[in-house]
Amino acid sequence: MGGSAFGELLRDCRLSVGWTQDELADRSGVSAHSISVLEAGRRQPRLSSVSRLAEALALDPRRREQLLAAARTVSAPARSTAAPERGRPSTGAPCQLPYDTRLFTGRARELDQLLALARSAPAGSASGMVVISAIDGMGGVGKSALAIRAGHRVRAQFPDGQLFVDLHGHTAGVAPVTAADALDWLLRSLGVAPQQIPEELSTRAALYRERLADTRTLIVLDNAANSAQVRPLLPGTPGCLVLITSRKRLRGLDDAHSLAVDVLPDSDAVALLREGAGPGRVPVGDPAADELVRLCGHLPLAIRIAAARLRHHRGLGLGDLVGRLRDEHQRLAHLTDEDRSLTAVFATSFASLAPDEQDLLRLLGLFPGHDVDTCAVAALAGTDHRTAERLLESLLDHNLLVQRTPGRYLFHDLVGLYARSMAEDQTGEADRNAPLRRLAGYYQHAAARANEHLARRTRPGRRLEPEAPAALPVVTDRAEALAWMRSEHRNLLALLGHSALAALPMFTVSISADLAAFLLLEGRWNQAAALHQSAATAAATAGDRRGEADALCDLGRSRHATGDYRAAAELYERALASHQELGDRHGEANDLHELGRIRLLTGEIREAAWLHERALAAFRALGDRLGEARALCDLGRARHSLGDSPAAVELTSQVLALYRTMADRRGEAAALHDLAYILDEMGDRNSAGEFYQEALTIYEDLNSVQGVANTLRGLGRVRHAVGDHRAAAELHQRSLDACREAGSRHGEADSLLGLGRARHALGEGRDAVALYHQALALYREIGSRIGETSALLDLGALTEQTPDPRSALTLHQQALALARDTRSPLDEARALEGAARCALALGDRAAALAGFEGAVALYRRLGSPSATDASARLSALRTEPAAAAESRPPQRWPRR
Repeated sequence: MGGSAFGELLRDCRLSVGWTQDELADRSGVSAHSISVLEAGRRQPRLSSVSRLAEALALDPRRREQLLAAARTVSAPARSTAAPERGRPSTGAPCQLPYDTRLFTGRARELDQLLALARSAPAGSASGMVVISAIDGMGGVGKSALAIRAGHRVRAQFPDGQLFVDLHGHTAGVAPVTAADALDWLLRSLGVAPQQIPEELSTRAALYRERLADTRTLIVLDNAANSAQVRPLLPGTPGCLVLITSRKRLRGLDDAHSLAVDVLPDSDAVALLREGAGPGRVPVGDPAADELVRLCGHLPLAIRIAAARLRHHRGLGLGDLVGRLRDEHQRLAHLTDEDRSLTAVFATSFASLAPDEQDLLRLLGLFPGHDVDTCAVAALAGTDHRTAERLLESLLDHNLLVQRTPGRYLFHDLVGLYARSMAEDQTGEADRNAPLRRLAGYYQHAAARANEHLARRTRPGRRLEPEAPAALPVVTDRAEALAWMRSEHRNLLALLGHSALAALPMFTVSISADLAAFLLLEGRWNQAAALHQSAATAAATAGDRRGEADALCDLGRSRHATGDYRAAAELYERALASHQELGDRHGEANDLHELGRIRLLTGEIREAAWLHERALAAFRALGDRLGEARALCDLGRARHSLGDSPAAVELTSQVLALYRTMADRRGEAAALHDLAYILDEMGDRNSAGEFYQEALTIYEDLNSVQGVANTLRGLGRVRHAVGDHRAAAELHQRSLDACREAGSRHGEADSLLGLGRARHALGEGRDAVALYHQALALYREIGSRIGETSALLDLGALTEQTPDPRSALTLHQQALALARDTRSPLDEARALEGAARCALALGDRAAALAGFEGAVALYRRLGSPSATDASARLSALRTEPAAAAESRPPQRWPRR
């Protein structure tokens, strides 16, 4: 029976149910064009297509077998059992998939996506297009293994064959396969005799599409170079699935489903290492395994190579290999075996780049920081913003860069090592350090621009060199400035230590000044101290006395933040002397103000007030209204500490009015916060709550997460004071969440402490202990000795309620030592009083008397209301020691 007879039979079957060709196409998934060609007898029918047509027509068994027999008769000549001629594949359904490696872990999400596409392919996509998945990722990430694994999983869904072509887009020493040559292979695989394959690419592609029409065939196009290479290799009608792998994102394939393959997560990476290394070579839970996969960048190829070394070199231990890979200069050399090399993989990717892209990759290899944006890269490369963005996006498309955050680019660790090795070979400029000097100049201007929105004190007279670069980041408000600093501060610090900039000490001085406010705000105090010390040394070496004095003042502020008040006072005094000698009135005013703040904290309240009055006069003479507001604010705090709270309220109200005149809403919120704090201390909880609420509204409008957190803690203290401990706990929890969102570790510790106090008051002692310990650990981690003292005092007070007064005494004694070392008289008084209570519980009346006496003396000197309670306790102990000893019996925690 010929093709015309089959066509006539098909037409009769269709007409017997009253369908048009289009209706049959809709029900069978075979295109209307193909049905028309089959009915006209112009094409050999494929059994898979005939089965779909028979199923759609709901033919009875006899009629179905008749149609299939007709199709087999037509196809018989093409199914000869004779040996295929040399060079020509068998005309049976080809299965060319490479073997599916057993060393395959993870990728469940990616496999699910590919299997879902495979399920949709036989019926065609919703739009009637060929189903294509373009799998991209960096070299060695496992794209081919994923495609092959998926291919084997879906073989049964594509009975007309599974074709595989390595297009050699990135193969060392092999040119990419042309589309014409790939089509030649594919057509031979489909049973087309060599002499029947057309010469012209377009004709060859047309024949290929015709052979695949109405078939269910899987085509894997591996290692593609670009979209142009694979476009002629795509089928023209639905029913087939095409899986393409490429190191480059194939943006030119508009209808393809893109699947980006990243490195393996920790657990999958370790599983791959253990499987590849063989039984017993990588013990379960060994931390060296985690480090090894980290040194391999979680890249499957690197892990496979490392695993093979462990498998074949029994004398090489896991720790030995880790030790070798720790050396960055030799790591890529160790990730090589007889036919696999990370260096070669990256070299082929590099070779596929355009010359200007290669130049940029080398330059990025010089960059000492983390991730970069287009402005920084424009400065590094000495080009404009648009060119830098185009080149970066191209490197991103080649999967030689990674983008974890929109607008920022970074290397995978191993690609970074390769880029640095390329940078060592050549940088494209005669002056090797010129790119980094351009980058340093850019960062000077960009950091200064961001700091304008963060600094809360004026520091005039700074000059920036060289001239501002053409491309600078857009920083128009505090939120944008903070975001820029958070993204770039690691790069700034990394650049500071680079040997190429050793001859530019003023870069260190400038960056130190512009990072000061940010590092202080973020609680990075020890980091700030190291930076400002370096800046002071650099300025002194360069003979820049003003820069040295400014750096000493910044160093004092970082010491102040960590609670090292003695060191802070000495640094402020040195800075003050230098600024006075230089006749720098602004520097002098800043130093007076900062020194006054320290004197207040160390209990020298009258001197603190005097210093703030001098600073206030200086700021007013200079016309520095921001400085005036700050000095007024701290003068109010000094007046409050001296017992003149009404004067403190008046001064803080002036600060509030001044900030409102300046339209400084952040300053206004801070003044409201301080006013609320003073009123809370005075016992006016209602007014305090109202002012805290006003401050909270402003901070929320400004989207100041840190300001919101601080104000929530203030409201929490108010609710705690009035006995509403449940509400206090909720407010402190909200503050804690906000601090964690903002990344404020000091604020987080303060919130933990406040939450612990609320839990303590609610009788939830175990929770309170855990919160106090978390706060204590965090204070110690960030170097806040004042915070550490507060946590020890609160933990000691809670421990007093257990049958273990000696442990409580130890905690109070630790707090006492810290308070004396930092010259914090109020904390010293609290520690003495706590230690006295513990001594009383232990029966040591003499120690208790000494402790209460010391506490009372300090409280009275400070004008603290706590003096009343401590004095009453002391009097009771002196007159009725037995009653006093029994006045605070140890209590067990309430059972929960």
